[in-house]
Amino acid sequence: MTETPLAYADRVRTLLGYRTVSELLADDHNVFIDPYSALLSVHARIGTGNVFSPNVRIDAESDALRIGDGNRFFEGTRIEATDGGRVSIGADNEFGPHAVALLANRHDAVIAVGSRVRLIGKIDLAGASTLGDGSQILGDVTAVNVSLVGGGSHRDPDPDLRGAVLKGRGRATGLTLARGHVINADGDFATAAVEAQSVYHPRPAVD
Repeated sequence: MTETPLAYADRVRTLLGYRTVSELLADDHNVFIDPYSALLSVHARIGTGNVFSPNVRIDAESDALRIGDGNRFFEGTRIEATDGGRVSIGADNEFGPHAVALLANRHDAVIAVGSRVRLIGKIDLAGASTLGDGSQILGDVTAVNVSLVGGGSHRDPDPDLRGAVLKGRGRATGLTLARGHVINADGDFATAAVEAQSVYHPRPAVD
């Protein structure tokens, strides 16, 4: 008897360590917009209310990846928690649109993402990196061993109380950025100015 497309997809995914299409279809707690194109490691521990767009790929080893609740993974999101690396993700984060990659694929790589974080653009995040609550990386950015201090989300009325922000394009390596601050770079983030976020988003007027 000829194997059905679903049976074939399930068999191949099982061999490669991914959850089967049947398992994704049966998940009542998360949304997989296209379960045939989403690849989710059997080792990934995920919460509820997450939305996975087409062509998301998540690879993880045992106990190496935890995902909280209410996250949105847009098309092309790539997460690696392999070769001794670890990734933890909080709640209500946005990964994309565009190609976002979290690459903890070596033994000393630990990526911690808080809650209400936004990564929008072509973003590669690697090394030992911490993105605090409400922080953002926007644009075409490779960030390695960075620490963005948490604060309010991008909706916080006071921009200088929001999580730290990297935006623009280029490479950020070994940076720590305080709450309410932003670096808008074109090239090397280490040589760009550190500014208050209120420079770009004035505080609302107080009567």
